[in-house]
Amino acid sequence: MSAAEVMHRYVAAARSRDADAAVGMFAEDVVFRIPGRSGQAGTRQGRDEAMAYINAARALSHGAEVELELVDVLTSDDRFCLLVNERFHRDGGVVDIRRANIYRVRGDEIVEVWIFEADQYEVDALLGAD
Repeated sequence: MSAAEVMHRYVAAARSRDADAAVGMFAEDVVFRIPGRSGQAGTRQGRDEAMAYINAARALSHGAEVELELVDVLTSDDRFCLLVNERFHRDGGVVDIRRANIYRVRGDEIVEVWIFEADQYEVDALLGAD
């Protein structure tokens, strides 16, 4: 399966808010690299750790719902990049997080995820950086 095909399946699951299907596309030993200074930052390994990060981030938005706007995509033989806006609904209003997520694919699984934030200070504030 090509990286583009994996990307289309992953985006479809994310847009339908089917986190289990999206995370199910991660390899059991996926490596997740989260930037910043919050308690969430660092390298996480494994599907359970990836899901824990996603659930912790979603919990910061009312009803654990985060709106996802796909801005653009880039693909190569074994990678794809999603440029996204994520909208978190908070008591003080909406927080828009712009980021680039780079996914490395092996076969039909995502084996590595790198997150690059457009405004790391804003993300650290959202995630509760020390």
